Amino acid sequence: MSLGAQHQRDVEPLLDVQLWSDVVCPWCWIGEARLRLALRETGLLEATRVTVRSYQLDPSAKRGPVIEMLAEKYGKSLAQAREMTEQVADLGEELDLPMDFDIAVSANTADAHQLIHLARRTGHDLELTQRLHRAHFAEGADVSDHTVLTHCAGDVGLDEHEAEMVLRTGAFAQDVVADREEALRIGVRGVPFFVLGRRFAVSGAQPVEAMVMAIEKATQPVA
Repeated sequence: MSLGAQHQRDVEPLLDVQLWSDVVCPWCWIGEARLRLALRETGLLEATRVTVRSYQLDPSAKRGPVIEMLAEKYGKSLAQAREMTEQVADLGEELDLPMDFDIAVSANTADAHQLIHLARRTGHDLELTQRLHRAHFAEGADVSDHTVLTHCAGDVGLDEHEAEMVLRTGAFAQDVVADREEALRIGVRGVPFFVLGRRFAVSGAQPVEAMVMAIEKATQPVA
């Protein structure tokens, strides 16, 4: 369930969270799960609105096996790249986030982000983001493929015909670019990146304890 969808859009949330992320970023999925745990611990899970903002880690990404892409990017052997991913997958397993990097497909996420913008209108943006994480990491799906994207959109309750139209027309293409440009303006250089209550920034998939402290600070009355 999406935190954004949990809180009605016409009700002012106790805590507003702006989250820059990418659907092929394992640390984003981990960071989102840790945020949820921290919100549950602070009793704010039902009173928080999370808005997902677009941040493509690699706007020029091409389709191909993730293991090979990582090996090339970091100058590693395939065995070394696989060892890197196993460590991340172990962290994901602790949070019930299945990650199989052997089947994961590198893909350009521009169109996926367009549908997240569409989902934002009804508060399903985080839910769709999480569905796309699962498609990428657990199902070996190509999240640049329009059929995959429309099916994922339908899975979280969006109209598939409307999703198809967005992909066909590029209706939110400039919004995707604008989100990343805003992130760069405020100093974001990697994701996940959280802005809590429009006051406090948290960079990276921080431990739950650190997220709890940030949430408590963000919800304290302004002096």
